[in-house]
Amino acid sequence: MKTHGTYFLPGDNSGAKKMFCIGQPRSQLYIGDTITVSIKESLPSHRSRVKKGNVYKAVVCELKQKRNRFTHLGRSFSKNSAVIVNSKGDPIGTRIYSLASFELRARGHIKIASLSPFLF
Repeated sequence: MKTHGTYFLPGDNSGAKKMFCIGQPRSQLYIGDTITVSIKESLPSHRSRVKKGNVYKAVVCELKQKRNRFTHLGRSFSKNSAVIVNSKGDPIGTRIYSLASFELRARGHIKIASLSPFLF
């Protein structure tokens, strides 16, 4: 169960290396949820759009825990990944590296789904 205190890897090129979940909408996380994260590690300031210790909003893109789709097909990923977004919901980074699923598009994160290399 992914809850408060889970570490996430970045799914974009915003400059974060490791993120820590400090706020979530409910007790369990699903793909497409918007969470509050704190940046624990980042690239140097001249190469990064985010700073270590700052708080941002992020959208969950991949989860290790197996989740079922509406078609009862269970799937899981190899890592916990999230994309940092601004107040409008647009990604801060210019490239998305994590895989996007149809749940992102259904939740209204169309920009993230369109920048992703693969949609399934």
